[in-house]
Amino acid sequence: MFNWKNVFRGAAMGITELVPGVSASTIAMLLGIYEKLLQAISDLTTGHIKRAFRFLIPLGIGMVAAVALFVKLIEYLLHVHNQPMMFLFAGLVLGILPFLWRSAHAETKHSFKPLHYVLMIGAFVLIAMTNFVGESNQAVMENLSLPDYVYLFFSGWLASTALVLPGISGSLVFLILGVYHTAIASLSTMNIPVIIAIGCGVVLGLLVTSRLVRFFLKTYTQATYSLMIGLVAGSLIVIVPTELPETFLYWLVSLMALLFGLVTALTFGKAER
Repeated sequence: MFNWKNVFRGAAMGITELVPGVSASTIAMLLGIYEKLLQAISDLTTGHIKRAFRFLIPLGIGMVAAVALFVKLIEYLLHVHNQPMMFLFAGLVLGILPFLWRSAHAETKHSFKPLHYVLMIGAFVLIAMTNFVGESNQAVMENLSLPDYVYLFFSGWLASTALVLPGISGSLVFLILGVYHTAIASLSTMNIPVIIAIGCGVVLGLLVTSRLVRFFLKTYTQATYSLMIGLVAGSLIVIVPTELPETFLYWLVSLMALLFGLVTALTFGKAER
C-alpha cells in the first residue's frame, strides 16, 4: 500500500529544493524519512521495485506538485521578502543539528574522535566557501546545442547529491555550475527538453549516489555523520542573508521566522527520536 503521507513530505522537500543553500535531504532527515529514502532509491537497482515504488511514487508526486505549484511563489518571496524566508530556512537547518548529533552517538554508542572533528570542520569549510560564489554566468541559457544539453544532464547528476547528502543544496550546485536560472526558468515556462535533460541526470545520479551513501553510513557511521554535521552547519553560512534587515519590523519578522523554523525542527527531531 502507498503511504500517502509521503505526498506532503515530498512537497516539503520539493519546495526546499527551489531555494539555494537548503537541502532536500536535510528536510528528509527532519521528517524522519532519510534512511527510508536511501533504502527506496537503492531498491530500484536491487530488484525490490514494488517496495521502492510504494515509497517513492507518493513522495515524487508531492515533490513534482510542489515544484509546479510553488516555483513562482518561491521566486516572488525570495525576491521580495528574501530575508524572512532565508531566516526561516536557517532556523530549520539550525534545529536539525542536535538531531544529527544525537543520531551519530545513538548509532555507534561512541563519542567522536579527533579525526571525526577534522572531517566535520573540513565539510563545514567546504560548504561555507560556496557562499563566495558570485552571480556571474547566471543568464538563462538560450538556443541550446547538443553540448549544452549534455552539460545540463551532468549538472543534474551533480545536483542529485542534494537528495542524499544533507547540507548540499541542489539549487546551490546549479548556482555554482551557472545553470540555476536556466533550471528555474525551464520550470516556470515548462521547457520540456531542458527539464528532461536535467531530470535524466538527476535520476541517474540518485541511483549511483544513494548506494554509496548507504555503504558509508553502514561501514563508517561516525565519519559519515561527522561529514553530514559539517555540511549542514556549513550551509547556515550560505543561507543566512548577508544583508541584514533595515527596519525594526523586518528584524522582528525575520527573528520570528528564525524561531519558527528552529522550533519546528526541534519538535520534529524530538518526535523522530
